[in-house]
This record gives sequence, C-alpha cells and structure tokens, in this order.
Amino acid sequence: MRAVLRWVAIGAGVVLVVTGGLGWASYRKFSGNIRTDRVAERVLARYEKDRPRALVPRARNILVLGSGGASSNGNRHQGGPLGGGYGAFGEAAPDEAAAVLLHLSADRRRAAAVAVPGAMKLAVPACPRPGGGTSPAAYEPFRLAFRGGGAACAILAFERFSGIRVDHHLVVDSAGFDRVEAMSGSEATAGRRRRALLRTLAGRARGGGTLRHPARFFGLVDTATSSLTADPGLGSLPALYELAGSLRKVPDGALAFRTLPAGAAARPLLAALRTDQPVQPVQPVRPSSREGH
Repeated sequence: MRAVLRWVAIGAGVVLVVTGGLGWASYRKFSGNIRTDRVAERVLARYEKDRPRALVPRARNILVLGSGGASSNGNRHQGGPLGGGYGAFGEAAPDEAAAVLLHLSADRRRAAAVAVPGAMKLAVPACPRPGGGTSPAAYEPFRLAFRGGGAACAILAFERFSGIRVDHHLVVDSAGFDRVEAMSGSEATAGRRRRALLRTLAGRARGGGTLRHPARFFGLVDTATSSLTADPGLGSLPALYELAGSLRKVPDGALAFRTLPAGAAARPLLAALRTDQPVQPVQPVRPSSREGH
C-alpha cells in the first residue's frame, strides 16, 4: 500500500511543482516519463466478453502490480515490491504482495486497499505473451500470471477469481521505488507508518501552491514517474492528480487495509468489493506478538 499512496501523491506533487515555478517544461518531462501500457489494453479488449461487468458504475478498482520481487532484485522491503510483513493490512501480510487492489467507493467517501498474495493459487487463463507466443492456462501462484503474460494476464486471472472488474492498473518498478524511498528519506516502514501515510500525503497535497524544496522534489518526481507504467486511462499526470484528490477526500477512518484470504474465505470480502459495500478493517498485528520478540 505504501507504493500505491506514494505514486498517487507524486501525481499531486507534480502539479504543485509546476505551479510552484518549475514550469511547463518540467511538467512535460514528468508526463513523458510515464510509460503507457497499450499492449495490455489490446489484450483486455480482445477478452472483453469474458470479463466481469462493473456492478456499481462510479466505483473504481485499480490493480497495482509490482514488477519484481525480493527473489529477483534484492528488494529490501518487508516482502515483495508492494510490501508485506505485519501491520497495516491487519493479518500477517504475505511475504510477497504481488498486487494491491485499491477500491474507491462510488461516493468517494470510502476506500479499501487489499493486498493480493503472490503465492495465492488461482486459475490463470491462457494469455498472449508480451514478447510473442501464448502462456498456457494453469492453476498456479498469482505472481506467475504477471511474469508469464504481463499485466493483462494478471488482470484477467484476478478478475476470473474475484468477479471484480478492474478499471485501471499501475505497474510499479521495485528498483525505482527503492530509489524514491531513499531520496525521500524513508526506509521500510512499520505497519502503523503505512497506515498513517495517507494522512501525511494528503496533507502535502493540500499544502498550498508551492513546496518548500521544489528542486529536491524535482529529482524525486523524475525518478518516480520513470518507474511507473499505467493503462491509457491513468497514464497521465492529470489522471494521477485526480486519483490523489479522490484519496485525499477519504476520511481517515474510512480507509480499510486487508489481505485477501485464500479460497472460500475470500468470498465475503470479494462480495463487498464487487457491490461497493463497506470493507471492515482488521486490527494490526505487531511482529512481537507473532515472532516472540
């Protein structure tokens, strides 16, 4: 979830930087950094008839995927590129969260961030590979859907399992995220820090028309936007700013963090997300209570 909130805050921050004096050239540079995933767009259009329908038109579901993991790039975070460990997601979060589903209610008064474990097994459909060929249908860990068939395959697998229509997706490069963390002075955060991050970022986004250190922020935004791939509907700074604004309006107590359970245990949570019903948060679990120190 840390990645989700930081990236959407970057969208808000860029607008503040531009109005603060770095100018239109900087805006164009940052906007050009964001890669647009048109391959996934074409694949999803091909499978449109097989995808679930959105039951609540104005609700939005955004799947945030991590392009790498601890096993492949030495990621130092609590798990994979989108975090893990204990804390904000309540239950002992998976060692590798392959994705986070960000759900925004139709009235934008509620939001939920649901970590999807990379090790969770589900039915992955046959998918065109980005480099050519087709990955075979298989019952396998969710993280392999992205590795084998790109973002489109991960989306199709998640939609088939959950019945939830994914409206947008973001792919976060974990190496770039590490650099952003270092530049912003943040290290791997505890669960309660992740939980409080939305309030912090919302405060920054509300903080007037300038930033205290725009030159320093320039480097952070340049790195962050270079590490981001988005679908065409979300692949622009205005779109990220709009998303940041929607998150900013969510009251502090109305953002629920959850980890998706395996199998039948996931049904109540998925049903609530499909029908835009409130998702109940769970109490954070501290490492000491599970690890004995």
